[in-house]
Amino acid sequence: MLPEIEKLLVLQDRDQKLRAVLTEIAALPGEKAARDREFKAADDRLEAARSRQKEIEVERNKLEVEVKAKQDQISRYKNQQLETRKNEEFSALRHEIEMAEKVIIELEDRELVLMEEAESLKPSLQAAQEAHAAEKKKVETHMASLVTRKENLDARQKELEAERPSFITGIDEDLLDRYNRLFKSKNGIALVTVEHGVCAGCNMQVTHQAILEVKAEKEIVGCPQCGRILYEPQ
Repeated sequence: MLPEIEKLLVLQDRDQKLRAVLTEIAALPGEKAARDREFKAADDRLEAARSRQKEIEVERNKLEVEVKAKQDQISRYKNQQLETRKNEEFSALRHEIEMAEKVIIELEDRELVLMEEAESLKPSLQAAQEAHAAEKKKVETHMASLVTRKENLDARQKELEAERPSFITGIDEDLLDRYNRLFKSKNGIALVTVEHGVCAGCNMQVTHQAILEVKAEKEIVGCPQCGRILYEPQ
């Protein structure tokens, strides 16, 4: 194997490790955002349950005030009945009392429905609270692990970047430039083997002449199809 190929293979291995680290670092914000969305969903479910509970309480209080107002109204009508001596006025007041009593029944029926709903909400509210607490704990644990991972990945990135100059020493500048361009454009794979006459990078048939040149190991040979640097598997 050509010494240049050996050096480039070592460099490619290190660059692929660095590339993997950078890819993982780039994915961390997405992981955090996903956890944030999961927690927000749990938070929204809890808030919805609490909000409905508050709405029921407000409506029940309003109904109680309306019932009290109607009861006071009935008391006034009854007092007026005691004071009047006119049959027509007495009958009119009785009608008003009956109408007010009907309204009270409707208000109390509505209050009963709300009480039943409030009671039925208790299990779902409890479940939402438990899910929220569990999700919060999970998110906090995951976020702490993300911080640790980020610190470790940053340290590994610096280490690999600091070591890289030692791996490019002795490589021809033009060849290194060619390798760098291929590594960037070919998804981190600049050098590939030729096996059974096929380029392992693009899976296309390599010309017979190119295969002979690779086997001769006298010069750098590129795949006629994808341009990757070819070498014989050892």
